[in-house]
Amino acid sequence: MGSFTRYCAAAILLFGGAIVSPASGEPRLYDASRADQFLEPLAEDTVPEDPAMRGIWAENSAYNAALFGRPAVLTYTQMHAQAVDETSALYVGFNRFSHGRDLAGPGYKPFKTPNADTLYSNAYLDLSSGPVLITVPPTNGRYYTLNFLDLFGNATNISARTHGTDGGTYLIATTDWGGEVPDGAELFRVTQQYMWILMRVEVEDREELPAVRALQDSFTISPRLNSASSRPFPQPAEMDDPAAFLRVLDWIVEEAGVRIGEAALVHGFRGLGVGGPMSVEQALEDPVIAQAASRGFERANRFAETIKTQNGAMIGGWREPFDIGRYGYNYNYRAGVHSLGLGANVRLENYAYTTFIDADGNMLDGSEGAYSLKLDSVPPSEFFWSVTVYDRTTQELHPNTEDKYLVSSNTRGLVVSEDGSVTITFSRDGSGPNAISIPAGPFYLALRAQGPSREMREGIWRPSPVRLIAGTE
Repeated sequence: MGSFTRYCAAAILLFGGAIVSPASGEPRLYDASRADQFLEPLAEDTVPEDPAMRGIWAENSAYNAALFGRPAVLTYTQMHAQAVDETSALYVGFNRFSHGRDLAGPGYKPFKTPNADTLYSNAYLDLSSGPVLITVPPTNGRYYTLNFLDLFGNATNISARTHGTDGGTYLIATTDWGGEVPDGAELFRVTQQYMWILMRVEVEDREELPAVRALQDSFTISPRLNSASSRPFPQPAEMDDPAAFLRVLDWIVEEAGVRIGEAALVHGFRGLGVGGPMSVEQALEDPVIAQAASRGFERANRFAETIKTQNGAMIGGWREPFDIGRYGYNYNYRAGVHSLGLGANVRLENYAYTTFIDADGNMLDGSEGAYSLKLDSVPPSEFFWSVTVYDRTTQELHPNTEDKYLVSSNTRGLVVSEDGSVTITFSRDGSGPNAISIPAGPFYLALRAQGPSREMREGIWRPSPVRLIAGTE
């Protein structure tokens, strides 16, 4: 029985074997395995013999594979450097934390668009030999999150929001694991055998760094099991290298896995050497397919880069998050989000607005002058909020003499007006507690709330547009 068939069977068994009418506009699912004499195919799908038609097929298949696999191949590059490549400066191996001991600054390497008010730790889990235990120490009210991301960016959390700050022990296991949970541990299931943990711990100011560094060391993973996979890890791939990309995607599909409901989509990549008996090298021996795959990848990369600013509904000049971190089958959206940056969390944990434009719809650009943002009230959050500046060209924090990249609820001397409003200014010099330096060219802003309140989640509270201050520079 095929994967998609098993998915349909599970859906029917969930409702006691009854046929469930779909919601309006949704497809009706059926369980083909229950039909009399329904046979699965024995042969691979047809690849056109006509060169022109074969080129069209290969270009379209490559385009779909490039968009589908983009987040996973980008994440794999990070995983390979930290957990696989022993010659890498970032190497620590699987099932071990790599702690960032300093706040993110300009040139931060692990990923783009980082927070600048938390210490980051990274770990890549290999669960192919079984579960691991993670110990979370008491944080005494300090915000933390262990953001679990599968290679495709789907996010879950063990955090101050979900589990409190008293600490605990958690058994991390895949959904198909069926062993016994040790006494005193809580079972936490994840999707794939290979998972990324992006841990964030709040740092109110630099004076708190020694205490937070000590806290990082109290988060532990055990045991360090050897991988059960006998297949070697491929070399990382650039987005414009179809052959390398497809080799990595083939490994991900077979070793890390995909959702049951994605089996039909991934089946369409078999002619490119992904998820089937044919290798990528065999598929691309055909110059027609190789050239068409390059065109498909070029289109997909251009598409993903174009839509990366569309990471939510545009309201008041800000992009308000849709389903960031919970993508389902929205592959266009997922590719766009991961083109902007990796490690995005669900909005229940981190509600992140972004804006690239001012109130008049013009791109934010430091060469045009200074800007201001007046928030009618402080962003409502259970833990803390921040507004951060990023250079649009590099997607990194902007270097400045103050080493200050954000204004937040933890900013010393933050000025809050008598009416409860907060005004933040953005200029080349960035002087004052409510001010941030901006680059001489294009930039963008991220407003984040850790543990957003109901007012934010339901759209009762929203940020105001950013306004250009005419004639100031």
